[in-house]
Order: sequence, then structure tokens, then C-alpha cells
Amino acid sequence: MEINVKTSKSEKIREIMKAKFSFFRDKLNVSFFSKGKRHEHAWDVSALATYVDEQSPEIMADLVNAGNLKSRIKTLTNVKGQQKIKTINSAPSLQAAASCGWSASGGMILTDETITTVRVKIQEEYCNEDLNETWAELENIVGAMAQDENPPSFADAMLAYYQLRAQELDENLMVNGDTASLDLDLTHYDGFAKLWDNDADLNVAYVSTPATTISATNGFDVLIDVDDAVPTIVKRHRNAAGYEIICGYETAQAALTQIYTDKDYSANITFDETDGSLSFTLPTRNTVVRSIPQLDGTDSVYGVCYNYMYYGTDLEADRDGFSWKYSDYDEKLRFGVKWRSGIQYIFPEYFTRLRLTPAS
Repeated sequence: MEINVKTSKSEKIREIMKAKFSFFRDKLNVSFFSKGKRHEHAWDVSALATYVDEQSPEIMADLVNAGNLKSRIKTLTNVKGQQKIKTINSAPSLQAAASCGWSASGGMILTDETITTVRVKIQEEYCNEDLNETWAELENIVGAMAQDENPPSFADAMLAYYQLRAQELDENLMVNGDTASLDLDLTHYDGFAKLWDNDADLNVAYVSTPATTISATNGFDVLIDVDDAVPTIVKRHRNAAGYEIICGYETAQAALTQIYTDKDYSANITFDETDGSLSFTLPTRNTVVRSIPQLDGTDSVYGVCYNYMYYGTDLEADRDGFSWKYSDYDEKLRFGVKWRSGIQYIFPEYFTRLRLTPAS
């Protein structure tokens, strides 16, 4: 009898469960228990907006024309204002010594050039609350108070990006600085290009074939004209002087195009593209041609001696020393850096600039 009671109780429970499932099945109009039939679902998503995944941790930055001119020229550190670059030279006379006697002639010439640095800076401020209600709110740390006082999680990527931007701005100033420029980034001092273009002691390379611009029909010829105008002593001591021809990317490409198109070479020129520069050895010469971003889009060409070019700064690592600071006054994060920057060159008679035919 006990077995029958238990069995009847079990059957009773099963009956109750079947009744409950039957109720929900009928309510939803879905056959979950029918053998041989597919489960039927009817999702209504018409009220939902199109989903866009905003959870990706990767944030892409744009391209930076940083260049790498500083790595090729001399750097002077601890220049808090001005510093002398000292030079010596002499042209002694070779005299006949057929008889006794002292006849002094010539002597050592001591000169100097002054390098002046200015203090420049990048300073910005941010309110992290502005990131909220956008995908960027995921970059804020947890906590309403802590959010304001700490940089977002992409701060490291931002730091690396700004270090490249600072280098770009600094090298733009070094080459294209002009105190009369309408570009405020360039007004802090006159850069190499302006100084060279106005230095009467520089050699001037005149084009052998009249031209007012550089193109794929004369790029190679123009670079040969510049190399021809460079003093022989510089080319003979090219390694000691650090001699190269610098120009814009378009000029370097125009030279390569003319070489491959017009000249009788087998197109075996080795060229390299690193640090934003295109470089190659000028055929028939042993001279390296290198484009620098600061001359892109121009017809400027210079024969330069890197070892006689100087960049002055206080601490070389200053430019990379970006820091975050929280301001209680306005509850904003301040992000910035300061460094000193200045340029100079010596022995201008070893440098050469291109002069195209003036337009009529």
C-alpha cells in the first residue's frame, strides 16, 4: 500500500506540473513539447535602435610629421638663455726661409656664434565630465569624485601621441621659424630656412637650365646643380662635415622620376623611407639626398653640413615630460609641458642654397 500511495502522489505532482506548463504554452502560443516541430520565436525589435559596438579598447591617432632632424645635428644642453659656439680657423703663410730671421705673418682667428633659446610650451585643460554620455565615458575611472581628479584610461596613448606632436612642432620651428609669420607656432624665432635664405655668405646654386619650379622633368638636374655648387672641400670631407642635400618629399620624388624616365640607368637606385623622410644616393655622385617634412610642398633645396648645425635646449628630455595636474580651483585636469628651443649654424661658407630662375 505504501508504494501505491507514493506512486499516486508522484502522478499527482506530474499532473499539476503538466497543467501549469500547458497554461504557459497556450499563453505564449509556442509549442515547446511537440515532437518533430521547430521551436517558434517571435522577437519584436522594432523599438530598438541599430546597435553600434562602442566597447573596442583601441583608439587610433592621426599621422604625425615628426621627422628626425635633431638626431642628425648637434644638440647643446643646459642652454637656459644664450650660449657661445666657439670656432677657430687660420690661413698661415708659407714663407721662404733662405736666411736667418723672424718674419711673423698670419695667426689664429677666434670667432663665435651665439645660440639663443626661448621657452615654449604646450598647455591644455580638460573636464572629464564632458566624456560622459558618449562612448568615451568608458575611459573615465569609477567614482564621481575620482573621475575629475584622474586622467582617462587612454592617458598613456595620449602621452605618446603628444610627444610626437611636440617633436613635430619643435622641428617645424627649427626649420621654418619666422618671427614675422602668420602661423603663431612659428613666430618664436627665425629657423634655418629663413636664416639660410638671407645669409650672404652661403653659396648659391643657380640652375643650369632655366626653371621656375621643380618637376619630374628637371628634379635630377636641379639636385646635380646644387651638388655642383657645394664647395669641393665639403664634398671631400663629407663624413666629417655631415654633408647631405635636403629638400621636400616632392622634389626627391621628382628627381627619382626623372632618373627612371630620362636617364640611361637600370633603375637600381636604393632608397629608404624612415622617420618621414625619403633618402637615396644621387646617381653619378656620392651625395645623399634626404627629404624632410618641413620642406614638403616647397621648391627649397639646401646643401647642408649637419655637424655645423646646432639645436639648443635646457634638458633634452624636457620636451617629453608631459604631466597631468588637477586644479581644485576649476575642477579640471591640466595637461602640458615646457621646454627650451633654439638653433644656430657655423661656417656658412660650407652651406649652399638653390636659386631657381626668377619668374618673368
